[in-house]
Amino acid sequence: MLMNKSTVLDTIRKKPFMAIFLMMCVCSTPFTAQADEVFSPYEPVEMCQYVDDLTFNGTLANQSVQWQSSLGPRTIGSEASAIFRTSVEENLTNLNEQNQAQWNVTMHEYTVDDLTFTNIQASLRPENFSENTPRIVLVAHYDSRDAAERDPDMNRTGEPIIGANDGASGAAALIELARIIPPMELDYEVELLWTDAEDKNHTPHTFFGADAWGDDQTDVDINRTDAYIVLDMIGDADLQLTHIWPGNGSLWSTITPLAQSLGLVENHPDCKGVPGIKILDMNTSFGVSDDHLAALEIGIPAIDLIDIRFGPNATAFGGYWHTHEDTPDKVSAESLQTVGRLVELGLKSNAWIWNSTVRQVAETVNEEPEEAVQTVGSTDDETKPESHPMLATAAGASMAVLVGVILTLNWKIRKTLK
Repeated sequence: MLMNKSTVLDTIRKKPFMAIFLMMCVCSTPFTAQADEVFSPYEPVEMCQYVDDLTFNGTLANQSVQWQSSLGPRTIGSEASAIFRTSVEENLTNLNEQNQAQWNVTMHEYTVDDLTFTNIQASLRPENFSENTPRIVLVAHYDSRDAAERDPDMNRTGEPIIGANDGASGAAALIELARIIPPMELDYEVELLWTDAEDKNHTPHTFFGADAWGDDQTDVDINRTDAYIVLDMIGDADLQLTHIWPGNGSLWSTITPLAQSLGLVENHPDCKGVPGIKILDMNTSFGVSDDHLAALEIGIPAIDLIDIRFGPNATAFGGYWHTHEDTPDKVSAESLQTVGRLVELGLKSNAWIWNSTVRQVAETVNEEPEEAVQTVGSTDDETKPESHPMLATAAGASMAVLVGVILTLNWKIRKTLK
């Protein structure tokens, strides 16, 4: 990401959190560290009892990827984008008729910086819903990149991409989750959020759809949201999930036992005693700017499930990413099913719902949303989860320097404007 001087200064004035993060990402590298135990508001749960009943269908999800790709680029405001929105609404309406579910599907249109875009929200609430009912938000962007700036063919870098993995894979996973969630009869609310304008070729990178969603959230919405989980680029045939920062450490601590139960952690036995394979590596950490930042900004525990090494032997943000090679033949039904069932297991086992004692404490705290989260022990440093002490040291040192730089620049800006 390249930013000129005026853009940097504008970002510092308007979004200091994003400015700090972008500067840190300039030199972000993977970190390896031994994970420590994290005090968590999430109650440990028994997961193996649910494993044999998982139903997320990777083949169906992949069919959606193929269909979305056949529409062409789903760029902001395009006909393909509108067709996708109509399809989601029709699909969930049909599910309501078949399962007597109550998915409430709404379209939310916004205009920011002369850019008009539309989020899709679908919520499923339990019968005993109240303003204190816990909420889990599952997120994926459905737009595709409007420029292939990393394509080796310089004559095509300005053309939009198909976005089979970076766009369609996460969107397809939410559609399949919409099919299988109603029969679970969960006693908490699940919201599916398809964001638009996530992949706009824009400097500085603004996650328009996620930011607009965040701006719409009330204090009640924030306080009852126990988890916000982004699914992005999850269809890579060579699936490699790692720890991503910023992210909520307590929420991240729930992912490892889920993955271990499914045999996704190297040499750790799954629920049937079979040694796992290396799909989730929590000892490797990457800094990633994505839709989860909007939730972190307003105090909601959030993480990003993403594979940033797209393609065989790809480096971070390498391979087919943001090129015309991001095509449906590169997407794997098996990978979609792996991530889909990880999420399904988390939902069925209540892995992402705060325990009742913590919730009672949170509901009695008359503070801003961020303080309420901190009070119950879900510490979110916004630059790294607690489970990575080595990352904490590096990030802390970087933060001290960067904050000083930002304050100095901010002072100079103010002085210039006087």
